Amino acid sequence: MADITAARINNLQSSIALILGSGSGQNGYGQTVTSSPVNNTGDVVEAADMNAIYTDILAARVHQVGPGDAGIAEVIAGPALDSLAEDTRGNIVAEDTSNYIDNQGVTSTDPDGFKKGVVDFETLMTQVQADKAIMHPSQAALEPGISSARSSNWNGLIAHEVAVTFSSAEEKRFFFNTGGEIRISANNTSATTAKGLDWAALSSQVGTIKFSAEATASSMGGGSSIGNYDLTSAFQNIYQKIGSGTNQGVYAGNIYTVKARSDIDTRIIFRIEFNDVAFVGNIDNNVDGRIESTIQHLRANGDVTVVAPTYYNTTTLA
Repeated sequence: MADITAARINNLQSSIALILGSGSGQNGYGQTVTSSPVNNTGDVVEAADMNAIYTDILAARVHQVGPGDAGIAEVIAGPALDSLAEDTRGNIVAEDTSNYIDNQGVTSTDPDGFKKGVVDFETLMTQVQADKAIMHPSQAALEPGISSARSSNWNGLIAHEVAVTFSSAEEKRFFFNTGGEIRISANNTSATTAKGLDWAALSSQVGTIKFSAEATASSMGGGSSIGNYDLTSAFQNIYQKIGSGTNQGVYAGNIYTVKARSDIDTRIIFRIEFNDVAFVGNIDNNVDGRIESTIQHLRANGDVTVVAPTYYNTTTLA
């Protein structure tokens, strides 16, 4: 059984630190990393080294897939050989299976030893890297942001513009790297006219728009490849839905659009437009009902936790 050197473990440690710790760019959850590199690359790895990495990998994996058997287990630290302690044993850190060794140097089988080999840790680390942008529902919190509503009749173009601000550029990066989303939805209630009911139907067809690190998608389908890391200082359309008309195509062509741009390093501006362009014959009726635009967020709030953004309306529907 070959010794596992510090050079091998340092590669594993740096990989999990890049994902769980501050990282850079689209890597980094912004969490405290328990493990640290082993100083001497010729040293043999000890149980404490493996267990610190176990703690870090497990935190990231639970965030991604939820609690359960991750496929690795903590290594048991044993006493020094020739110790006077009785009935004590620990693991020998090995390539595939880490067996027990007692204080007299006698080895025996560890039932969980197949989860304690360095290869087991490396295999799971590869999965953690592949799933770095995933957040399990059990590790997420859906929280309110801000809304704007209008109860008076309207026509033409009305808009809801919102500034979403993070406490720092790093916290913004951690929010999206952990799978965080800004969620946008709309509804039109209490409508009685055909045009108001058409906007109620269009709002329902939009569903919930989810703006994430690298894309925007609606729960009802559609979206764009524009996410947080694709924003510029100019508004870009990240989602658009054109109404088909709820009554044999009457009032088809009304447009719901969501735009986004980067403001400063810590802020994103979202602009939600309701453009009532449809009319029948020469009559352009007003839209009735109570139309509302709502923004929420989904953030990491479990084994991995990030800071929520704050919101304020720069333009309201009223």
